[in-house]
Amino acid sequence: MSEETHDAAIRGPVAINTAVVTSGLIGWMLTITFCFCLGDLESTIATPTGMPVAQIFLNAAGVRGATVMWTFVILIQFFTGISAMLACTRMAFAFSRDGALPFSSFWSRVNNTTQTPINSVWLVVACCTCLDLIGLGSTQTIVGIFNITAPALDLSYVAVIFARIYYSSEVKFISGPFALGKWGRPLNWTAITWVCFISVVLFFPPQRPVTAENMNYAICVAAFMAIFAIGWWWMGAREVYTGPRTKDVMELIPSENEEDVARGYGTMDSDGV
Repeated sequence: MSEETHDAAIRGPVAINTAVVTSGLIGWMLTITFCFCLGDLESTIATPTGMPVAQIFLNAAGVRGATVMWTFVILIQFFTGISAMLACTRMAFAFSRDGALPFSSFWSRVNNTTQTPINSVWLVVACCTCLDLIGLGSTQTIVGIFNITAPALDLSYVAVIFARIYYSSEVKFISGPFALGKWGRPLNWTAITWVCFISVVLFFPPQRPVTAENMNYAICVAAFMAIFAIGWWWMGAREVYTGPRTKDVMELIPSENEEDVARGYGTMDSDGV
């Protein structure tokens, strides 16, 4: 995101903070609204639709109103999925450009006609399709995959924060114009502590007694992801990956640029072209 943003040192943090505050306020208002329209809790949870939120819409607005509201829910989910795939494609291209993925040279190719990393796009589409097919075959497996998304995302955030603290004594870090100053370290440790705590909670089974049917298999998915990532790192990625190859870094490697041009791959600039 920062590579494609002008004045990223300022606009990046401002965008993140704005998104967090806005989402928090809207989410709080939505929660209050649901509580007022909830009706009988037991009957809503045991709804024959299998979706308590749909039952809340039905209780509050009737069949027609609930249908309209649920249509908007489906649209929001669709566009959210497209947005997530776009973000995932950017990461797939960035990691393959930096040599951190299997077959990186293939996934990092930029199409000469569209000037976009089409191979990375289709990689993400294929992975998402496979996940959907898993959901058709096994509900428990897909639920385990879905349950890992929140702790995995949170842990990826604090990994950067922890690296910043850990390497601060070894690397001279120059703060940008948007910095926390003296509050930075306490807030960083607060974020790390909270994410570690809530991630453990999110791995708990949803109810007791724990059975094979209600077990939270997210920990198994997390173990598979960790084994794959660490295995790939030690098998060779650690010898290739040297950090993000942004535009300014790529300009210092003329041999690679010449090779890419000769192959017709090209590179993406700071505007995503």
